[in-house]
Amino acid sequence: MKITAQIFIFSVLVSHATFAAIYDIGESRDYISPNELYTANVVADGDTIFIDAEDYVGNNALAVWSQNNLFIQGTGGRPHLIADGAAIWGKGIWVFAGNDISVDNIEFSGATVPDKNGAGIRLDGIGLTATNCYFHNNENGILTNNSYEGVITIEHCEFGGNGFSDGYSHNLYIGHVQKLVFQFNYSHHAKIGHCLKSRAAENIIQYNRIMDETTGSSSRLIDIPNGGYTILMGNIIMQGPNAENVNSIGYGLEGLEANEIHKMLFINNTLISKRGVNATFFQIQDGTEEVYIANNIFGGEGSVNAPSFAKLENNIIEQDIESLLLIDEVNFDYNLNSNSPSVDAGKSIDPIDGNELTPLFSYLHNIDNIQRPESGSSIDIGAYEFEFVTSAIDESLRNDIIVFPNPAKLEFRISGIDLDFVTISLLDCAGNKIRDINPTEPIDIADLKAGVYYVKQTKKGVTNSSKLLIVD
Repeated sequence: MKITAQIFIFSVLVSHATFAAIYDIGESRDYISPNELYTANVVADGDTIFIDAEDYVGNNALAVWSQNNLFIQGTGGRPHLIADGAAIWGKGIWVFAGNDISVDNIEFSGATVPDKNGAGIRLDGIGLTATNCYFHNNENGILTNNSYEGVITIEHCEFGGNGFSDGYSHNLYIGHVQKLVFQFNYSHHAKIGHCLKSRAAENIIQYNRIMDETTGSSSRLIDIPNGGYTILMGNIIMQGPNAENVNSIGYGLEGLEANEIHKMLFINNTLISKRGVNATFFQIQDGTEEVYIANNIFGGEGSVNAPSFAKLENNIIEQDIESLLLIDEVNFDYNLNSNSPSVDAGKSIDPIDGNELTPLFSYLHNIDNIQRPESGSSIDIGAYEFEFVTSAIDESLRNDIIVFPNPAKLEFRISGIDLDFVTISLLDCAGNKIRDINPTEPIDIADLKAGVYYVKQTKKGVTNSSKLLIVD
């Protein structure tokens, strides 16, 4: 049954659903499975689909979403789509043939096809936002086309155990698109393939946990095969003893794409290698225009192996991992002890090409993030700031920011703000300030493109942020 959005919907959908329809999927709903709704051929552009937290197995899991600007969300827990040998269009569990589809809180597993590249989500359209999803034991978690257009945003998702074990399939494989934003994610244990592979013209890869851990056998942890403008900031990256490739990160190794900017900015990451003496942290293609490597921790027997033209500043390179004085390196907690050589050893980095290069967040396991404490006069090296700063913070300053509606379309409002001595700013997904805003009035966003933004509150040196999703 198609329900118009004249009834009240919780704030996360008010803006999105003003003129859209809502469909409910579940055993007790009007449509018992994603496949039943797909075959009914009733979904239109801008509609919302809620899926109850049940197992949908085989053909019941399959769907092609050909409409634009859909919002699809698991409710009451996380629904699990289990391919169990079935596939649609010979491509996987779900095919996104429409543009700018948003999917939240769905689990995808078991996608296999004869071509050995079955995907949890196969993107044939342009643009995608995936949040709070789990992709595991597929031939590809996400596989996209080569549209050379669109923005793909992936946040708070887990990718594990994906790949056919032939080196051609990966935890996720982003084709030639305009831009990838990949943040607050956990990608691990790719089967021979890469934990993240992207051919996007621009890559913002920040605040993620990308690891082999003890038993993983990925090829590379991050592969940017055709170069492009790439920022890697605030990630924790670990190459395990069973890694297939000697280098953790590859850049431009399949040829630098013509007519694109080839620049790699590698800032405030923590990298640990346990592959052995032949390991290298990077392999970067000659002809790359600029490589800037600053404020990073490199631990283990691997070599940095940066090209001669690269600019390296304020990095700690240490084969003896124990001397880095991380909280619990064996269990992959790379927070700093108070006497770590990384504390206060970094340098402030001015924005480059308009991109802020002071990290705002740190990855928090599992698929979450925390505000990175303000460092005062100096920043710590690596993906974490030593937490002594928080002990002196007046907890009364930590107001929760409520942003509504969220997702928003034309405008949004803010509540939960103490207006005394407070500054509110709107940031883009890379942390660049768009403008200061007045929280007492509706904030007009009609001029902004769809995507992920942040509302940042600063009060007496204490910063809090809330995520805002803007939809078309």
